[in-house]
Amino acid sequence: MNEEERAAYTARRLEAARQTLADAEMLFGNERYRSAVNRVYYAMFYAVAALALKHGFSTSSHGQLRGYFNREFVKPGLVPVDLGKGYGTAFDARTKGDYDDLASFERDQVRAMLDDARKLVDAVARLVERPGACENE
Repeated sequence: MNEEERAAYTARRLEAARQTLADAEMLFGNERYRSAVNRVYYAMFYAVAALALKHGFSTSSHGQLRGYFNREFVKPGLVPVDLGKGYGTAFDARTKGDYDDLASFERDQVRAMLDDARKLVDAVARLVERPGACENE
C-alpha cells in the first residue's frame, strides 16, 4: 500500500470511529446499553486501528492491536494511561455483552465507557491528524 492509499484508509477508519461513536451515543440515549457497549468498543477499535495503520502496523487480531497501542502509545505517554485502561475495559465489556447471554450493563457504567471512548477517539484523532508526523515511526 502506498502512502496515499494508507492515508485514505487511515482517514476512513477514523471516520468509522466517529460514526460508530455517534451510534453508541444514540443507543445509550435509547437505553440500549448492551448494544451501546458494543459500539463503544468498536469506536475505540476503529480509532486505534487508524493510528496503527498510519504508523505502518496492521493486524486482524484485537489482542495484538491492543498490545501495539499500549506499547507504542500508552507506555511512552502519547496517550494517557487511563484511556489505555478504558480501551481494555471496553474490550472486556464488549466480549461479555456479545457472548454472555445474561450480561447486563448499568447506565452509569456505560456512560463512563462512552466518556472514555470520546476521549480516546479525540486523542487518537489528534495523533493521526498531527502535521509532520512520521508515517513509519
